[in-house]
Amino acid sequence: MRSPLQKDKRHRLLLLFVAIIVLALGILAIVVPPAVDYDSCWGFLVMHNMEQGHPFNLLISPADDNIAKNQTEFLTWWTPGQYIVPYFFKTLLKISTGQAASITIMVCDLIGLAGFYKLFTKLGFSKWVAAISIAFILTQQVFVQQFIYYHGSELILFAFMGWFLYGCFSVKKITWLVLVMLLLAGPVGFFAKSSFLWIYAAGIACVWINVSVNQSPVMSGTKALDNKRLKVWLLNGSLLAFSFICGFLIIYFCFLSKGPNPTSETAGFLVKFETFGFPLSSPMLSAFSVDELTGGLIYQPENTAFSYPLAVVILLVLTFCSLAFIAIMIKYPVDKKYAIAKVIFYLFSVVFFSLIYFEQANISYEGRHFRILGLLATPGLVYLFFKSKVTKTLFFVIWIGIIAMEFSYFRGKYKANIQASRNISGFSQPAYDNLTLTAITKLDEDGQTDAIFVLMGPGVAMEIKNKRRIIIDEGNMVDKDFMNMKYPGKAGPLYIIMPASYLKDGKSAMVTKSFTGYHQFAVKQLSSKYYLYTGIPLAP
Repeated sequence: MRSPLQKDKRHRLLLLFVAIIVLALGILAIVVPPAVDYDSCWGFLVMHNMEQGHPFNLLISPADDNIAKNQTEFLTWWTPGQYIVPYFFKTLLKISTGQAASITIMVCDLIGLAGFYKLFTKLGFSKWVAAISIAFILTQQVFVQQFIYYHGSELILFAFMGWFLYGCFSVKKITWLVLVMLLLAGPVGFFAKSSFLWIYAAGIACVWINVSVNQSPVMSGTKALDNKRLKVWLLNGSLLAFSFICGFLIIYFCFLSKGPNPTSETAGFLVKFETFGFPLSSPMLSAFSVDELTGGLIYQPENTAFSYPLAVVILLVLTFCSLAFIAIMIKYPVDKKYAIAKVIFYLFSVVFFSLIYFEQANISYEGRHFRILGLLATPGLVYLFFKSKVTKTLFFVIWIGIIAMEFSYFRGKYKANIQASRNISGFSQPAYDNLTLTAITKLDEDGQTDAIFVLMGPGVAMEIKNKRRIIIDEGNMVDKDFMNMKYPGKAGPLYIIMPASYLKDGKSAMVTKSFTGYHQFAVKQLSSKYYLYTGIPLAP
């Protein structure tokens, strides 16, 4: 038999191995910086405006009603943590934005894994089960993908969530210091990602139940004692609700009230299986990276991996497994704190996301939105699988399969980043070639201070430092939107960078006609993929 000391060394060796892997991936990302997720690009554009001396979190661009003027928008659609943390490393170390993002990935992943390890042990799991769980999390695609694509908000939230919940389950008594800390946790978590709001509410609910249960374990049947226990629950609940409301009001008045967010736009009610089935299946869907490994069950932006009926069947199976797992954790809890965490977070996520999907808010059906459910489920699954040799073997077979797929995924995507073009931002630009990026840089430095770039997406806009940018969000547009575009007014020359495909499908004509203050466009082929349309303003 292994001695306790040997077991202790065993879990430490595994944690050391995990740390080495994260450091190695981080070094690879520094050598070949990641590409940038679409959402994060907007944050880095705001960061660039701030570097030029503009106020906090403002996106500045040519005005829609007259491109000769500027318009400002307080960016509330995404929270600022995704660009503020890399900006800190960029300023401190005097490196490119891409390298700063790579360091952010490495540091946040190490902090996040440490936080969840501490949380798992706090929730009653042995150090060995917690270490196995951390190693399993390391091999998930949503974790590995960070070193290929910078998903800022997801990453910053991962670094904070484990420590937040560790703090929640460390509370033994509601004091003024606890209330202040919980109040501050709301804005800090929201700074990382706006979806932290429901996690914030669930975390405070866990504090309420855990503390109140410890102070009044059972109802005795004695009226006086039961009334006293009820008062304990009500008092704790009132104090925690006050702390949550204060935290939310800070978030609302300092941020949310200044502009739209993903829940602001709804498209009417929709009742389909995935409206409720996707949230219900979330523990297994996220814990085993099912959505990522399959390329998306419901949300499939690039290709259709599964027919809709097959996706529904898979969700049904995952829902059954998720509900069975929750039931087992309630009936045979590892620790009451873990049972509280699983049930509360599951209920809050199902209610929150079911309402979001029911109202068709602008939030996609992606497993990454439910990551906290998968993270919390991981130690419970490891604990159950390790109950017998047969299930333990099955777990390692599944795990080896996941590792093989993730290694193949990482190798292919990292190779694509090696071959991708890079420019002044330091990020990999797989969609753009060197010839196009070189031409953009030359135009950006040509001395035409009143010139404007027109770009088909925010990614390449990060490579422009000296001129204003109009970004046509082609990913969210249809032909009708192109036909109805109008950009009145005129400034200096227009530099419109358009894909070669726009010449074939007629979109190039739609784009140029939308700029009513320009009468002719010179066309130049930059590469096999892109063309430059240079617009000359109409004479006064």
